Amino acid sequence: MSTVTMRGRRLGARKSAFWGSILLLVLFIGVEARAQSNTNGSFEETPVGAVTDLGGGIAGWTLNVGSDVDPAPVFEIVEGDVPDGSKALAITINAVGANAWHIEATAFPVVVEPGVTYTYSVWARAAQDGAVASFTVGNQSFQEYGRLHEQSISTTWQEYTFEFTVTDEETEIRAPMHFSLAANVGNTIYIDHLRIVNPLAGAPPVVVEAESGTLGSEFATETEGDVTYITITTDYNETTGDGDHPGENRTASYEVTFTEPGWYDLYARVYVGSGSFNDDSFFYADSFGVKDPELPDDWIVANQLASAGYTEPDEYVTGLGAAGAEVWKWVNLSENSFNDVPSDSFYVSPEALTLTFQIGARENGLRIDKLAFGRSDLYFTVANLDNGEPGSPVMEGPAVELPEQPLAAGLDKFLGNIYSTSQVENFEYYWNYVIPENAGKWGSVEATRDEMNWAGLDAAYALAQEHGMGFNFHVLVWGSQQPAWISELTPAEQLEEIREWFEAVAERYPSMDVVQVVNEPLPGHNPPDGGNGRANYVEALGGAGETGWDWVITAFELAREIFPEGTRLMLNDYGILSSTGSARSYLEIIELLQARDLIDVIGVQGHAFSTRPGAPIEDVLDLLAATGLPIQVTELDIDGNPNRDPFVTPAQSDQNQLNDIQRIFPVIWEHPAVEGITFWGWRPGLWRNEEEAYLVHANGEERPAMVWLREYMTSYRTPVEPREELPSDLTVEAWPNPSTGATQFRYTLSEPAPVTLRVYDLMGREVATVVSEWQAAGTHEVRFDPDGLGSGLYVYRLDAGHHRQSGRWVLVR
Repeated sequence: MSTVTMRGRRLGARKSAFWGSILLLVLFIGVEARAQSNTNGSFEETPVGAVTDLGGGIAGWTLNVGSDVDPAPVFEIVEGDVPDGSKALAITINAVGANAWHIEATAFPVVVEPGVTYTYSVWARAAQDGAVASFTVGNQSFQEYGRLHEQSISTTWQEYTFEFTVTDEETEIRAPMHFSLAANVGNTIYIDHLRIVNPLAGAPPVVVEAESGTLGSEFATETEGDVTYITITTDYNETTGDGDHPGENRTASYEVTFTEPGWYDLYARVYVGSGSFNDDSFFYADSFGVKDPELPDDWIVANQLASAGYTEPDEYVTGLGAAGAEVWKWVNLSENSFNDVPSDSFYVSPEALTLTFQIGARENGLRIDKLAFGRSDLYFTVANLDNGEPGSPVMEGPAVELPEQPLAAGLDKFLGNIYSTSQVENFEYYWNYVIPENAGKWGSVEATRDEMNWAGLDAAYALAQEHGMGFNFHVLVWGSQQPAWISELTPAEQLEEIREWFEAVAERYPSMDVVQVVNEPLPGHNPPDGGNGRANYVEALGGAGETGWDWVITAFELAREIFPEGTRLMLNDYGILSSTGSARSYLEIIELLQARDLIDVIGVQGHAFSTRPGAPIEDVLDLLAATGLPIQVTELDIDGNPNRDPFVTPAQSDQNQLNDIQRIFPVIWEHPAVEGITFWGWRPGLWRNEEEAYLVHANGEERPAMVWLREYMTSYRTPVEPREELPSDLTVEAWPNPSTGATQFRYTLSEPAPVTLRVYDLMGREVATVVSEWQAAGTHEVRFDPDGLGSGLYVYRLDAGHHRQSGRWVLVR
């Protein structure tokens, strides 16, 4: 079956824009078109004038006129305002014959591959209304693969396109156009830009060397090794620029020539300096054309590049990536929303294939080697971009089967994740709860007083609204990532600004499940008290006061007053799950708030450093649950390489992460007071990237911990039918016991569970992990070979879900 579309097109003269005294360097960048099967489809190789040699007068074409057509048509190459180049084929029909193909223009030979699907595209118009033509393609035995039958041809240029598949073994085929139709007598039909292409054949990127542009005077061109690059010599606000625009003398201008119209993604090869997040941003224009360097609306900020990008030759430059500072890397600017700015691709019109593009400087310390435009429907690896090689229509690699619904869909608890540019891909397939990672912090929204940047928050909130997810706002009051200007105000002014901040959030996002009112208030954490560079507005909220926590109470009173009924208020902090002492200190604040009916949800962060082996996770949850308030674990991450050890292999990292998620997740998830868990990232580029806490790789391939999590959530969703033959209590035994060598442990599980079986010496030191995996209900046997252990008494302990059983075992050497 052929798929047919027809798109209108209005032709106009190309325009050149000049602004000020900028001189633009023309970069003629040769780019091969997609694998095109026909030749001379735009007639540019044929001289202007009448065509009398029907068999060879036009390269790549044959013309046919039946003997019954009298007078004969006139074929002529003409110049004018045409879709491609400057020439077109004109066919003036003076009479017609018995069949439509008695006036015919055929592209031949068209070189193809058997079994491949091609796209046919041609542009046509007529001198007068009422013209008709058929466009076909077939083999040399006149069997058709596809056709657009008797299409109306208007007086404006139109594109006619369809897909066809070569269904036989032919490698050279023909593409006839039929004009011998009565409606055409006395009319002239114009044909241009016939293209028969394999859309799956890649096209190379358009690559621009950064130093080749016209550079503002504050740029410098430098060389290190075999790389010549540009860098800015002044910081973002040192001369004419600022955080939202580059300023005079801080732009670089290019004219880029494309060979094909269409949508293109923008890539850049950059190097972030030793200043890391202070060296990692620049501007690029929001569209083609010359921009005003003083006008923020003309520019997009590419920020936070210190934790983005790709370096390995076979890595596809799609998504955020996770390369760090002080390394050359490619970033995809169009696919990502750096600094929470909405991203976009760039459209190249057929009417203007040479276009001006500009970038602007922001922070110094950033080096730019190349820019590249790659077709948006193709994927490019680092090697493709380095070498100017064609992209691919699909990413090679393991197939990723996405869940049919979020892992906790329809359950009585939610399982969520953070919204950030690096974490949003495929979000809705796995998660059903959203917390913005950085976009909701006051310093992200109102870095400049009374100038609000809601872009990232809007995107996070829209994701939740679109997919029916719960939304948890992070965060109103905190000591970190606050606007610098707030600490310079008087307490009265600070309180006024805090109220305005609360009101602005409440008005803009009326349908939130939870608002984190205060984050990390405990001593030594991150209260806004001015310590260690933190914001300083505790006193504006009442300071310690009589309760010791008056400032927290005031913040919650404001929130209860301002946010609509139904929006639940949360307190959140870290280090709680790892310490009952910290939990009791935390409980003191919670009880003060609870006595005043100011808190609805308890938040406890689940970062990896809080959930190491031995952490009293269940005891802490029990302690907090005694308040009767629901608990959310807000910032869970599971490391694979917690010490950033360069000698830890990928397989070891996978196993470490799997062991920990099996140990940690069920204890939290199955606690009756926990209403949900939010991971603090799941893709490369998350905050614990170097600890390898991501659950999937950049290409979406799931790590074993994610595979286990999906299986666990499925088992949680599907109740296990009780089996009478299985005992309800956990049992375990070792035999032989005493033993002179290998020992068999035998145990029975009444239900599926994460299982660990460990052996300890009498000092309480773990000497062996015998089992660490998810296991089905039933009886299990496992062999333990005690190599390296001396004679003595040992203790074995079996943990299965919430159940624990232990025993003694004697080794005699």
